[in-house]
Amino acid sequence: MKEPTIKKVAYGIAMAIAIIIVHFINARVYAMPPIFALFLAIFVTYLGIVLINKSNNFDQTISRTKYNLINTVVVLVLFIAYFKISG
Repeated sequence: MKEPTIKKVAYGIAMAIAIIIVHFINARVYAMPPIFALFLAIFVTYLGIVLINKSNNFDQTISRTKYNLINTVVVLVLFIAYFKISG
């Protein structure tokens, strides 16, 4: 496996943000059909990845420990946000 970069972490954060946004809209604003929610999440993730790829600041390498720690925090925040929105 190549050395982890901030860009890889940012991709995961973009996906987590997309999931949180779509779930919030689906739960609190407008109940969407599942296929539409899926396409909206893919589109928002795609927009995030495009913005990440335009910036060269994300190409820095980070340690595997920091990479795993940030990913763990992102998953935890995603988990907590998902159930807070639902409840």
